[in-house]
Amino acid sequence: MVSLQKLRNKKVLVFGLGISGIATLKSLIKNKSIVSVWDDNQKKIQNKKIHYDPNFHRKQYDYIVTSPGIDLLKHNHKSYFIKNKKKIITDIDIFVSSLDLKRNKIIAITGTNGKSTFAKLLYNIIKLKCKNTYLLGNYGKPVLSHRINKNQNIYVLELSSYQIEQSKYLKTHYAAILNITPDHLERHKTFSKYFSIKCKVFNSLVPNGKGFVFVSKKYEKLLNINLTKFKLKNKIKKINKYLNFTIKNNYLNNENFNSSLNICIEILKKLKISKRIIEKGLSHFKSLPHRQQIVRKIKNIQFVNDSKATNFDSAEFSIKCFKNIFWIVGGLMKQGDHFYLNKIKHKIIKAYIIGKSCDLFEKKIKKNVNCVIAKTLNKAFKLAYRDALQKNIKESVILLSPAAASFDQFKNFQHRGEVFTKLAKEV
Repeated sequence: MVSLQKLRNKKVLVFGLGISGIATLKSLIKNKSIVSVWDDNQKKIQNKKIHYDPNFHRKQYDYIVTSPGIDLLKHNHKSYFIKNKKKIITDIDIFVSSLDLKRNKIIAITGTNGKSTFAKLLYNIIKLKCKNTYLLGNYGKPVLSHRINKNQNIYVLELSSYQIEQSKYLKTHYAAILNITPDHLERHKTFSKYFSIKCKVFNSLVPNGKGFVFVSKKYEKLLNINLTKFKLKNKIKKINKYLNFTIKNNYLNNENFNSSLNICIEILKKLKISKRIIEKGLSHFKSLPHRQQIVRKIKNIQFVNDSKATNFDSAEFSIKCFKNIFWIVGGLMKQGDHFYLNKIKHKIIKAYIIGKSCDLFEKKIKKNVNCVIAKTLNKAFKLAYRDALQKNIKESVILLSPAAASFDQFKNFQHRGEVFTKLAKEV
């Protein structure tokens, strides 16, 4: 274990200064660790008192705290990281190691799609009963931005495959895998490996912990292989997709959320949250920004920002929720992503393709859906809005659900969603 106390006066390299890296840096400085930093953008190092180490690969550190977004095996100095594998830790490792696990409860949430929405929903409901509840990790605040105290706290951690892959000391009381479909194969290489990394979250369960999982039937075999591998079958409850609970919230009341809501309710029951509080939390929940977010409605046209949909499975999820769709799709296509449009093509009137992978998207789409290459989001929006006005359908949707990464034309998916929202508010 690598608690903050253990890291005091130790030489620590913070490798990567993203959001979590900056929080880690501040926490270690306050902790009186001997800290050096590295980032590929030296401009992030504005404080001259912080030691920037461009020659880290020639130095010896007690610990190396890596950013989850950096693929160490593709780095110029991967041999250094292989050699120092035992010294590599994450902010998650430090955070968990610093907690009293008998007084605090950790709920770890992962999956391919929908984990941010689920984590926020779970957090909101628990917070109604337990004020000392915190949402941290991939969504919410970085774990080390949270001041560790002596209270009895509940921590909801949303974890990506990158975070799970690199963490060595993760411990959880409840762990949930909402779904697993192919994603991030440019880093994980194979779906089997990606699947196995996600399942590692169950390996973090404390002795009396409980795991919950939903996967589609076609991936049941892979799930069973991994549960056997980690010797965890007795700790895991498989969830079917049919919700045995009345939901009055239109945003949540659809078949795509059923499995996640079942898992949510199972965890809440374990925490002894009453049915009254659960119902209250479910009824008041609203969609998160960039996730099926209705940003405007003009007469018969809804504008929906689903920029967070960075793979086809996520986009399919949104398409199933609407009809008469003018679909803005495209960006940087992810390796290994598959498009299955046969069952949803009737919902799409026309597709407008943007981004670097325009030609690839056209090949995937044109057999099933009428489409046009627009290249930019601005042009796609104008074309979609023009066509929606001309069609004059009773209820139609201009849907940004790209099924692709955003980094070819935007800073991130949030930036892409903000541009779409601005365009919608200006018409």
